[in-house]
Amino acid sequence: MNRPTKMLAALGVAVAAVLGTAVAGPAAPAQAAGSVRVSVTGQPELVGVADPDYLTDVTVTGSGFQSIPSGFGGIYVFFGWVDGGAWAPSQGGATGSTYRYVYDDEANPVGYQVFVSFPGSSTEYAANGGEVSADGSWSASMKIPGASFESYDRNGDVTTVDCLAVQCGIITIGAHGVVNPSNESFTPISFQHLYSGDADAAAAAEAEKAAADAAAAAAAAAGSANTSLETDAPAPVSTTIIAAPTAASDDGNLVPILLGAVGGVGVLALAAIGFLVWAVLSSRRRAVLPAPAPAAAMAATDAGAGAGAGSPPASGIGGGVNARTAGGSGSSTGSGSGPGNGAGADSGRGA
Repeated sequence: MNRPTKMLAALGVAVAAVLGTAVAGPAAPAQAAGSVRVSVTGQPELVGVADPDYLTDVTVTGSGFQSIPSGFGGIYVFFGWVDGGAWAPSQGGATGSTYRYVYDDEANPVGYQVFVSFPGSSTEYAANGGEVSADGSWSASMKIPGASFESYDRNGDVTTVDCLAVQCGIITIGAHGVVNPSNESFTPISFQHLYSGDADAAAAAEAEKAAADAAAAAAAAAGSANTSLETDAPAPVSTTIIAAPTAASDDGNLVPILLGAVGGVGVLALAAIGFLVWAVLSSRRRAVLPAPAPAAAMAATDAGAGAGAGSPPASGIGGGVNARTAGGSGSSTGSGSGPGNGAGADSGRGA
């Protein structure tokens, strides 16, 4: 390959690369998973900890989450346990199998579960944790029951989770069964005695935990149908990115419009065919009819010429002229050039 050919080939490759970039456009930035900070309510310096024996009120703050205006659902916030790294719904995980959490009584919630709504969501009325702001941040209060809790496995059987034996923490997933990997996170919680030096605080926490345990036990006895925000949610959808709802199309008005358009086209087609048939027949009719007489022939003209034998012989060589007029003017001229021969012309024009 000579030098000019190589230069042309390189130029072609460069042009193709530029065109490909222009068509494809820049790659969309990936949505990073959100992060969560957990602090003890009233003691913000205590981060990521809870009391193993007593109920602990915590403030959960999220940042970097996906916020979808008018999107369906939002974010569920639970306290529970996850099984390794592939626990999330977007990775095929399922409640009772790869993650478990503390149930709550929907009719009389304790605060073990939080629902943070998308702004303008159709289920925003049910949110007990506010809404996700435009920048993906949110904040809510919830309760951690201690280092152990009862939950349901995949078969619906009640099991006890010991958070001193397995890693527990704050779980976030897409609400109402919507799988959204951008809003899935797990934040570990460690346990330490927070009320050992304060008898009054310990007694209050113990009483609150007893009441919460009683409510949770009543909810568990009632069955799993009404004990969890997640189990009470609509069936999951197949998409992971939620789009804002669009206006419903009015199909009822579209059908008459289409029928009217089809009818109008049909009428125009029939009219065009009728015009073509009329034009063809008219042209054929004009071709059959005789052409009209010239204007000069409008005056009636009668011309005759006659020639005969046996005209009166002329005597000698001579000629005679005779003029006759009847209702107009006429002329007759005769001439002879020998015996027995004669010619005459008679013409007349009548007015």
